[in-house]
Amino acid sequence: MKIFTVSQINKIIKDIIDNEIILEDIMVTGELSSFSITRGIAYFTLKDSETMLSGIQFGAKTSFNIGDMVQCRGNIKYYTKTGKLSFNALNIELCGQGELYKQFIELKNKLQQEGLFDESHKKPLPKFINSIGVVTSKTGAVLQDIKNVSTRRNPNLNIYVYDAQVQGNFAVEQVIEGINYFDNFLDVDAIIVARGGGSIEDLMPFNDERLARMAYICNTPIISAVGHETDYSILDFVADLRAPTPSAAAELVTYDNKDLIRRIKDLYINIENMVTNQLKKENDRVNLAVGEIEYEISSIINNQTLYINSLLNKLDNVIDNKIDNTKYSVDLLINTLDKLNPIKILKSGYSYVSKDGQPINRDIQLGDMIDIRTNTMELKAEVKSKEIL
Repeated sequence: MKIFTVSQINKIIKDIIDNEIILEDIMVTGELSSFSITRGIAYFTLKDSETMLSGIQFGAKTSFNIGDMVQCRGNIKYYTKTGKLSFNALNIELCGQGELYKQFIELKNKLQQEGLFDESHKKPLPKFINSIGVVTSKTGAVLQDIKNVSTRRNPNLNIYVYDAQVQGNFAVEQVIEGINYFDNFLDVDAIIVARGGGSIEDLMPFNDERLARMAYICNTPIISAVGHETDYSILDFVADLRAPTPSAAAELVTYDNKDLIRRIKDLYINIENMVTNQLKKENDRVNLAVGEIEYEISSIINNQTLYINSLLNKLDNVIDNKIDNTKYSVDLLINTLDKLNPIKILKSGYSYVSKDGQPINRDIQLGDMIDIRTNTMELKAEVKSKEIL
């Protein structure tokens, strides 16, 4: 048995292909399952119902869409360094849409008309997400990307994973089961359905009508993170939110702890300022109210003082008038009494005549002894005569 090195085997294969005339200047028709241009070099993949063929075009000037049916003219080349066969296209022309792309457009139009893509049906993400459910393959790099981003931004986030195939015959059923599990059996704040990039046939499970309808009736917000940023699937249109990459989906469902701490500090400062301003306003209001009360009390006291002083003045006037009236009456009485004063009468030249201390009357008899009182003396006399007037 002859032993070959890798280089020898690759050289033999290259010689066979280079010497095969039938592989020179040929036309190949197929559906584009991937297409990209970098620095004038187009990298693409042609496919039919059974197989795939990688290709390259130098000096590419025209871009094509995934799903386009194209006709390529060129040669088959084998690269010994990488051990890969490639179709070197000299020219690529559009000749129709591929069957998979047609199916994609037909289903997209159908579901759009039914309202499955309506913005009014889409559920907003909770403001603070504490747990997420991730439907993806446990062995893929996608899951690790989601965990790395989530843990870096919020180490306290709970991440639950439902292991599902993301391509192949069983992918649709397993992704549907994962969504149903998180929506009905494990309470999470949001669900991420994720897988890495790939060709249109690799992403076909996410263009399935059953999956689209399951996502539509799901009560938990769903984020679609399928493929690269330029890849679109039916699930992207039905989901509540589309993320360009799985890592971007992880950022959407996590809040940065540092940003949260800064926000809390800002809120604390704002609240403190609000409380301080409110206390100042209330203090000003209290001071104003106290001033108004003091003014009211002072006004009441002043008014009452004026009223009391008025009453006192009135009372003084009444007392003064009463005293004056009383004084006048007393003076009048004194004057009257003074006029009736016997002594004063006696001074006027009159005399007071009495008998045994009693004023004399008609009973006086001749020979009675009587007392006579003048202003300056007292006399005793005997009645010698009597004449009735």
